[in-house]
Amino acid sequence: MTDERRSETRIDEKTTIFIEVCSSSFDNTSPANIIICNSIDLSANGIQVEIDQEVAIGSILRLCAEFNDSETLYLVGETKWVKPAGDHFNIGFELYDAENTDIVGWKKLVASLLN
Repeated sequence: MTDERRSETRIDEKTTIFIEVCSSSFDNTSPANIIICNSIDLSANGIQVEIDQEVAIGSILRLCAEFNDSETLYLVGETKWVKPAGDHFNIGFELYDAENTDIVGWKKLVASLLN
C-alpha cells in the first residue's frame, strides 16, 4: 500500500506479533501453525509486519500482539498486500472489527501512542 492510499496515521512501533496461519485440527491431533514476527508500523485499523514467509493476499488470520507495557491483544486481520524485501516479506494487514477480539483495546492503544 502506498502512503497516498493510507487514510490513517501510521506509528512506527516494533512489537512481537504471533500469526496463526493454520488453526489446530478439531480433535487437536494437529497443532496450530503459528509464525512469530515483528511489526514495522501500525494504525487504528491496520498493521504492517516483517515476516520470514509469504502469506497469501486475502487470507483472514488470527493475530496476537504483545506490547511490553500493555496486555496481549488478540485480533483478526486480512492480508491486503505482500512485498518481498530481501530474505523476508513485508505484509500489510487490515484489522477487522470482529467479535471476541481486542480491537477496541487496540484502537485505544493506538490513540494513546498518538498522544
